[in-house]
Amino acid sequence: MTTIRLNDATIELKPQESGPYLQLANSIIPALASGKSFAEICCTIVGQGLQQKVPNDHPLLQGALWMLYQVGVRELHIDVEKGEIRITTPEKSGLENVPFEEHFTPGNAATGRAMVATLMVFSSRAVRVNGEEWRVIPQPFDTMKRVNQEVLQSRQFGEELHVTAMRRLLGELLSGKAKDSPEVLASLQVVADLNVRSFRFSPDGKQVFMEGFNEVNALAMAYLHNMSPDQAKSIVDRVKALNERCQTGGAGTPAKPPPVSTRRRG
Repeated sequence: MTTIRLNDATIELKPQESGPYLQLANSIIPALASGKSFAEICCTIVGQGLQQKVPNDHPLLQGALWMLYQVGVRELHIDVEKGEIRITTPEKSGLENVPFEEHFTPGNAATGRAMVATLMVFSSRAVRVNGEEWRVIPQPFDTMKRVNQEVLQSRQFGEELHVTAMRRLLGELLSGKAKDSPEVLASLQVVADLNVRSFRFSPDGKQVFMEGFNEVNALAMAYLHNMSPDQAKSIVDRVKALNERCQTGGAGTPAKPPPVSTRRRG
């Protein structure tokens, strides 16, 4: 039996379905982008549960406590009235020095480890553009819903979706928008969501040189979209194949490239 101490009471942690973790991610990802620590965010969620007097077996409360447990927290005290949080000295997290894919076994998904690993990926994502690391800052849900839809609508026949996304990103940049403008940040997030890790583009934006794709991000995205193990494997295998193409220079230029075409560096 796995337990955690909350305000001097011992709470049994029970395996959860993916739904509660995915629901919690919707609030945790923006909070991480604002600079709050992961433990602080989870403690705030637990504090809200205490304030609302939800039972100890409530799925969202359990999910937040599981994630705290996975980062080493074994005991915490939350004073709801004063808004004070105290965590006893945490144990070392078991997440380190473990192959990333091992976090996504059914057991690890049920006990929060898969979500913690996913959130850690999303809190530190970057895309290397012309040799410079551009941090991916999560944008508002409504903005991303619109931009994703616009990317899909602008996709040309036979065009790989990451090419469409980069075409949009370069269009924003070449129109003079700064890299920290909302539209550029949203376009960059789409590119990162499609597992692009590194690329270069010519000054006129007519050529893009693919340098690498993010296999870890592919697995995290598959989990965040609640894909089956077979679907996740298919996505990761595709990204590995794209990386092999980058290394061998074995890809050509799309048939209808305007305003940008792509090829991979040999």
